Amino acid sequence: MFDITGKYRASMFLNASDIIPTPEIISSLLDIFKDKGLLPTTFQEIGSDSPAMQLRLRLNSPSNEWAINFASRRIDIEKNPVEAAGKNMGDVDVFINDVIDFMARILKHFHKKGNRLSIVTSGLLREMRGKHLDSIYKKLFYPLPFYKEPLPFEWNHRSATRKDIKIEGIDEKINVITSINRVRGKFMKPDRLLPFDRIEIAFDINTLAEEGANRFSIHSMKEFLEHTLVIRNSIVKEIEGVIK
Repeated sequence: MFDITGKYRASMFLNASDIIPTPEIISSLLDIFKDKGLLPTTFQEIGSDSPAMQLRLRLNSPSNEWAINFASRRIDIEKNPVEAAGKNMGDVDVFINDVIDFMARILKHFHKKGNRLSIVTSGLLREMRGKHLDSIYKKLFYPLPFYKEPLPFEWNHRSATRKDIKIEGIDEKINVITSINRVRGKFMKPDRLLPFDRIEIAFDINTLAEEGANRFSIHSMKEFLEHTLVIRNSIVKEIEGVIK
C-alpha cells in the first residue's frame, strides 16, 4: 500500500531515570548490543519535574537506521528511513520482531517493567491525480459550504477510538488513532527539490496513560504489538477500499 515508508517507533513507558550516560551504563549497553554495532550518544530532555534540561542516553547504529532513546520515563526504539523511499524499512512485523529482541535485552539487564506501551508508524501513498485526491476528500468529509468550491488542497482526517484486548490474560483498553492526511512538501534530490502532493497515513496505537501500574513485561509487549499489527492491517484494508 505504501509507496514511501516513514519512521517506525515502539515505546515502553517506565522509570528509566537511572539509565544515564555514565561509563558503567554505556559499557554494559554496548556489551548487550555488541552484535548490533550500536554507538553511544546523548540527547537533551526537558525534565518532568522541572524545566531544566537533562542529558539522556541514546544508542545509534552507524547509519542512523536504528536509535534507542533512554528518556527518563520511556524507552523508544526507532527505525528510520535512511534509503530512498524508506526501502530499508521492511514490513512492520519484521520491525516488531526486532523491537522484542532489543527490548528483551534491556529489560533483562535493568530488571524493569513498563506501565504503558505504544507503537507509531506512518507512510505516504503513491502519487495520484488531483481529481482522485479530491474524490478521497469527498468520501471522508462533509465539507462546509465555504470549502466546497474549490475543495481544500490540504486536509487532516483523524479518528481515535478505544478497543478492548487481552494482554497476558488481563483486559486492557487501547487507544487506536488513525490519521489520513493530504500533505504537500518537497523531496530532496541530489540536484533539485521535487514537490509532492500525496496522502499520508499514520497510526498511533497505545495503552491508556491512566493505568500507572508497572505491569508490562517483554511478553506483554510482544502480545500488545501482535494485537496492534492485526488492528493496523485491518484498518489498512479499509483505507484501501476508500482510496481505490
